[in-house]
Amino acid sequence: MPNSPHTIDTLFASLVTDINFAMPTADEFPMSLWKDMANHDLLKKYSADKTAYRDIAAAGLTLTRLCAYPGLTMTWLGQLLKVRFLKRYADHAQDCISSILSGDSLCAMAISEPQAGAHPKHLTCTAEQRDGYFILNGEKAYVSHGPYADWFIVLAITSVFADKKQFSAFLIHKTQAGLSLGSGEQSTRLAPSSHCNITFNQCRVADKALIGTPGQAFEEISKPMRTLEDVLMLAPIAGAIHMQLSLLADYGRDEIDLDILGRCLCLADSAAELGLLSAQKLDQNTELPDLTTLIIGTRTLIDEVQTHLAPWLSLQPRLEALFNDIQLLSSIGQSATKVRIRSLTEQYLSQRRHLPQKGLADKNLSSNLYSTKSNDLR
Repeated sequence: MPNSPHTIDTLFASLVTDINFAMPTADEFPMSLWKDMANHDLLKKYSADKTAYRDIAAAGLTLTRLCAYPGLTMTWLGQLLKVRFLKRYADHAQDCISSILSGDSLCAMAISEPQAGAHPKHLTCTAEQRDGYFILNGEKAYVSHGPYADWFIVLAITSVFADKKQFSAFLIHKTQAGLSLGSGEQSTRLAPSSHCNITFNQCRVADKALIGTPGQAFEEISKPMRTLEDVLMLAPIAGAIHMQLSLLADYGRDEIDLDILGRCLCLADSAAELGLLSAQKLDQNTELPDLTTLIIGTRTLIDEVQTHLAPWLSLQPRLEALFNDIQLLSSIGQSATKVRIRSLTEQYLSQRRHLPQKGLADKNLSSNLYSTKSNDLR
């Protein structure tokens, strides 16, 4: 598999015993482990603005390969990205940023709503601006890490222009009057993740709680966050596959088909390389590139490995747990992914119709593979 920096292996290896001891039975987020990760500089080091996305992906690969809990890697990555967004869009968020990087708290993103999902057309939570403050009303659903987060980045409608809802983002502490948490729902997948609903009832927040440009929260935060998580989790998922293969390697030749195991190893290495390449392309662009082809291609390799491994899941409980986590991670944002695939297909067919000369058509299609969007990464 791709080489990971030796220092990353050293940093994470010292945590592995505690992770594997605490995670399976933890009913709440293991804050003591989170603190240990901060003390090993795994939060501040990788949240720095100058840290390359490829280095973050490589670290995530190593963490997942060593600890076998993709959910912990996803939490780590999510907090790093939230810190980056807060540094860029919220000058007043230093208390939140410091508490995350010191390992004392977590920040959760609240976008989805009951019976609506995360599609902006169906969201109804509002933030009405008054003289020097906003009043939030509505409910958010499936807020990952909501039960134990101290801070929330909340997207709410602040205006409607030409029948289109305009969303703004707010940084709100869990103790804010008018904010109430529903009961937590512990998941059997992606440990230590759990989620809950949040209700806002005449929740008053100061103007300074606003993050970023008013009305542009989906463009500045939500969409880039989804793309960055999709890209940066590819290599860590490959790391989870390597843990699966390590578990299988402990069994005898009579129980394991070595040809299939070898094929899975090659696919896992390829997925890891593609994940790191995708992250590197984030570093090479000042705007967010469209990496749909690499995301879909890597996920296809990941799915193929899981299909090969399915007959052996009963050999080891951890194999099936990893299988379930990997399946869930590969399906996140599936509806949006289908739309992007359809768009790429339509674009391809359109270009083929208008550029009948095969060589010219292929040249133009290739040049559009990594077309950029308007979101500045830096």
